[in-house]
Amino acid sequence: MTDTATHVPPGTTLSHIPLFAHLDAAGDDALLRRLTRRTVKENEPVFWFGDSGDALYIIDTGRVAVTAPDAEGNHVLLDTLGPGSIFGELSLLDGGSRSATVRALSECSLLALNRESFHTFLLERPDAAIAILQVLGARQRASTAAIRGLRNPNAAIAEATTRWQRVSDVVASVAASHVFTIAHLCWFGGWITLNILASAGWLPRVLAFDPFPFGLLTLIVSLEAIFLSIFVLVSQNRQSERDRIRTDLDYQVNVKAHVEIMGIASRLDRIERAVTAPRLGPPA
Repeated sequence: MTDTATHVPPGTTLSHIPLFAHLDAAGDDALLRRLTRRTVKENEPVFWFGDSGDALYIIDTGRVAVTAPDAEGNHVLLDTLGPGSIFGELSLLDGGSRSATVRALSECSLLALNRESFHTFLLERPDAAIAILQVLGARQRASTAAIRGLRNPNAAIAEATTRWQRVSDVVASVAASHVFTIAHLCWFGGWITLNILASAGWLPRVLAFDPFPFGLLTLIVSLEAIFLSIFVLVSQNRQSERDRIRTDLDYQVNVKAHVEIMGIASRLDRIERAVTAPRLGPPA
């Protein structure tokens, strides 16, 4: 990010920003006077995860990527934002550290609003504070609705399953059962015993329809093995896909949990410093 910051030129409006679209002309002008314009070059960070936060940013032009570190320190993409989007509002409201890293995907022009100026604006325009709270509440409701609308991936996969895949799952499940094994043992044993006894004259020779070396039985078993292999492979591929989806979801949940835990730890550190600060000061 460039070190210089120029004020927003006249004629600029915030009507395209959802958070401030409800402001009247006077409120729009009052807030614009407190904004500064900053330019960020491509691939440069706006701020890093864990940095102290004291400003909200509005994207005027360009796009940014929002990422967060996972347990191994790799940055995971959370979202990409374009013109009209805002980021950094959490730190603007609570003064905490940044909960994500934001990097410019292209050269960006940002409108920055620091926390002190924002508080001064809210004190001067309490009506704007109520409207902003309504917008933030609506965003929270939208996020909650999106979470409630998430479907179980297994249910979605089941709905997209074709008839061929369902047949493959059933056949593979039956082939792996003990009933299938016992039935085949009885079948093979009866087949072989019947043909041996009939060939030896213990039973009518007409019953020896497949004498040793049991060529017909070998052919049937070979064909059965081929088709069973196909059904099992199709079923295994579907199971592998389900496992991959579960793994991806678990990874995303773990990343989000890690980010939340880091944020909680940072807040606890600030609380501890605030509680112990008077004790570390000079004696009265």
